[in-house]
Amino acid sequence: MKQIYFEVKGEALLERIGMTKTEFARRMGIRKQNVKVLFKSKNLETIYKAAGVMGVPFEMLIGYKEEPDLSEIPFASFVEEKVITEDDIPKGDSSEEKRQRQNLIYDFYREWKRRNPDQKKYNIALREDINIRAVSLDETSAQASLTYLSTLAVLQLDAILTNSWLVKKVPSKPNSKNQRSFESILIMEYVCPGVGRVKMTVGVKRSDKSKVQYCITAINAGKIKQEAD
Repeated sequence: MKQIYFEVKGEALLERIGMTKTEFARRMGIRKQNVKVLFKSKNLETIYKAAGVMGVPFEMLIGYKEEPDLSEIPFASFVEEKVITEDDIPKGDSSEEKRQRQNLIYDFYREWKRRNPDQKKYNIALREDINIRAVSLDETSAQASLTYLSTLAVLQLDAILTNSWLVKKVPSKPNSKNQRSFESILIMEYVCPGVGRVKMTVGVKRSDKSKVQYCITAINAGKIKQEAD
């Protein structure tokens, strides 16, 4: 029996559009470890939902091909540029609004990675590149989505990556799964227009000492919320 595009090239397609398995699983409502099983599904409703999550035509995923080839479908033909603005960000504290902010952050990073295929920006203070990796999306979306100001800060990612200055260097957390590959964490700050002071944590990789953006949050977000209450 011939295999459909979704089954044969599903995981490769995720990588091509810059979506992590964690993000894909969350949006599909499944556990990350079940992603491979999902790609074997022939359920049209499931595939239709996956097409919407991945931003590709449903017809593409259900196509039968002897040897599917991603190069046959230009990336730009099915990924539209999504410009996220301040007005798009929910301002409340409900679980639904936090989930919406989390999705916006993922969308923003995915579009950023499309526009920046090398996935890095030069930082003036460090005099070296800061890289964006899967952990950048997962950690930032989880933490920055908790408040409106932190989500707003993420939209200024380029400026933060380039202009933030080093405050201090601390050890990585040995019990943190996401920090296992880092030997230390750099605490950096930047002042974002309309937000105020923003903290960016940067992981220093044990293997090659390269720098990876870990998380971004607005420093005064909690204080402002308390004052508003």
